[in-house]
Amino acid sequence: MEFFGYRRCSTCRNAHKYLKEHGINVEFQDLVDKPPTAEQVRRWVEALGQGVEPFLNRRGTRFRELGLKDAQFTEQEWIDKLTTDGKLFKRPIVIADGEVIVGFDKPAYDQLIARRATG
Repeated sequence: MEFFGYRRCSTCRNAHKYLKEHGINVEFQDLVDKPPTAEQVRRWVEALGQGVEPFLNRRGTRFRELGLKDAQFTEQEWIDKLTTDGKLFKRPIVIADGEVIVGFDKPAYDQLIARRATG
């Protein structure tokens, strides 16, 4: 399992803590310090099956700073942007057993925790 977030993001820290408190120890990988590769992002997009939109933090400060809030790019152009600036991602991102969870989605985390407990 992989956990991608931003260390200065309280939602990411809380999500990571939540998983840890429920017996899932996973290394915190900082999207800002080391953004994922285009290939990684492409795999996540394909695994989630909803296009690149769920990965975009359109409500974030960085989107406003860069004037991207209402930008319309191709999927590849968005992937290129994401791989150059980790603050553009909606966070955190959890990758587990081929499943991708974007954001601190407690019901999805709870399902993951339950599967880990029984598996």
